[in-house]
Amino acid sequence: MIADADTNREGAWNFLKGLEQYLKKTVSPSQVREFIHASKGTNYEFDFVNAFMLPSISSYLRQSLSPADAVTAFLAESVDARAKQGLASGTPASAHRHLFTKVLGVSARTLVEMWWGTGKKKPLSRSCPDWAFRFPCPHTVVFECKLFRKGGTDAAKLELVKSIYQCFYYRGQPKVPASDSHAEWDYDYARLLAYDASESGSLVKAWKCVDAKVEKECWNASNIFVMVLPTP
Repeated sequence: MIADADTNREGAWNFLKGLEQYLKKTVSPSQVREFIHASKGTNYEFDFVNAFMLPSISSYLRQSLSPADAVTAFLAESVDARAKQGLASGTPASAHRHLFTKVLGVSARTLVEMWWGTGKKKPLSRSCPDWAFRFPCPHTVVFECKLFRKGGTDAAKLELVKSIYQCFYYRGQPKVPASDSHAEWDYDYARLLAYDASESGSLVKAWKCVDAKVEKECWNASNIFVMVLPTP
């Protein structure tokens, strides 16, 4: 059983590394910058995901799955009914609510107010990552996507810490059976896909200088694959 588990992790690593290489080829940094510059909306990350990430990821899935299976395997949050058609089969939102939130640094006092109804926030939280892979994809993966548009190295480091924590949070969700409207929450891996669209490349620089043990144990200890694009 251990050998099978090790083999599956190696396969998952290669599969996610392949996705990284595919996105490097299909998502042009110059096009992303032009898109952000021309965007008239305020939800840049939402628009970025719909315009660049979801089509490319769907295309990558179709390299190893049939078109129908690729749609079944792909769950996405930030797509409307028209964009979802032919790309994803549903939402990755959890069927059950969780005791804690994905926000890093929530105090115990805040949780007390939530749980006992003395604060403004609801007592429970529903998880809804950006997208996810489920069966018939051979690897079940939940994704957190971040678009970093501006800020220096300190801001980039904070964004990476918060985003990796969110991946850790998603991986820690309890397994629940599927319902009519939500997928079964049973993911073996999490992936942070952080895209650096800043002029100074702060996010890429920040990740390059992180302690090597942190980068290593994201995968070894937590099954979290961190990808920061674009890379040289």
